[in-house]
Amino acid sequence: MTETKSVISESSSSEHPPGLSDDADDLDLYQRLEKIEREIVELTFENRVFETNLERKKSEPVPTSNALGVSAAGSSLTSTPTGSTQDVSGGGRGDRLARKRSKSRSTQGDFRVQLTLEQKLDIIVSEYEQMKNDKQKKEMSNEKKLDQLESDLEWIDVEAVDFEAAITEFLKLKETSIDKRTKKYIGEKIDRYFNERKKARESLINKLTDKSQGLKRLIKRLESQLRQKEEMGETLHEVDFNQLKIENKQYLDKIDEKNYELIVLKRQVGQATQQLNRYKDELQTELSLQLDIHSKIDKQQQLLERVDQEMSQVNQELAKADKLNQTLTEQTQDYQVPEVLDYVKKKALLYNLQRDVSVWERKLEIAQMALQQSKQQWQTLQRTAQFQNQPSQAVGGRRE
Repeated sequence: MTETKSVISESSSSEHPPGLSDDADDLDLYQRLEKIEREIVELTFENRVFETNLERKKSEPVPTSNALGVSAAGSSLTSTPTGSTQDVSGGGRGDRLARKRSKSRSTQGDFRVQLTLEQKLDIIVSEYEQMKNDKQKKEMSNEKKLDQLESDLEWIDVEAVDFEAAITEFLKLKETSIDKRTKKYIGEKIDRYFNERKKARESLINKLTDKSQGLKRLIKRLESQLRQKEEMGETLHEVDFNQLKIENKQYLDKIDEKNYELIVLKRQVGQATQQLNRYKDELQTELSLQLDIHSKIDKQQQLLERVDQEMSQVNQELAKADKLNQTLTEQTQDYQVPEVLDYVKKKALLYNLQRDVSVWERKLEIAQMALQQSKQQWQTLQRTAQFQNQPSQAVGGRRE
């Protein structure tokens, strides 16, 4: 940073005359400094990418070409960014070249070998592919670890369930193996229980060992088959893998399309289920309303039947009333009003009769009172006669 600041100060002092203002110089310097810092960040990132690519290239095995007469232990030639070949095998010559480059850079100024855009793009693409492959490898290893952990977790769950079942069974055996008389545990039952559990575990171990041996034999057979296929040349090559990758990509695209269609169909199914549930609720309400309407209709029909019965009764009564009215109208038509003297006589006769009735009713009351008094006197006479007869009967009995 000090070198860049010194370069900036020198350039600014050479470009701007002393007559300009300090504010414009500071702003220009600040903008240049920000630009240089951004370039430094970008260049450090590019250098890091290029260094990783170079380290990976060095670690890769060097392909030998026997047709050209080059030995396998010979020095590897790599093309520089300018197209010339240089020795990168790591000998003293490389160190001397590096020292010469550093000296030339320090003495001759800014002499830097720059990469072309195509070379940068090739390096970036290769690093991207490498990062992608590393990511896939890590994902595969993580999936394997996850599967292993899931299997271990399932095995632990099974073992925990078995352990809890064994504990409950042992507690039940412990409760049943207590002697009622001595209140002590019976060792035979517990010993028998542990022997049975031991035999069961041994049988399980034998089964698992047989299963593992069978799997080992299967693995060996598959490995031998795979080795035979490799020897016979039936293994897949890079072209086949590329073809499989293309087909896999096509199938993945189709799977994505089908998944999208499945999601759309699931949404449609969800909407249809929501509408169905709403229609079911509406149907339930309509059915309840229908039941209420049917009950109301039944009530109205009963009321209508009652009204019909009442109407028939009213019609009958109306017919009777019409007949009575007809007879009364005929009587009124045939009725002749008597004279006033006859009415007065009839009225006087009615009054006399009512007076006679009241007189006779009073006489009847008096007669009833006399009858009551005579009944009371008769009852007293009967009681006195009975009283007199009782001592005479008692005297006669004594005489006898």
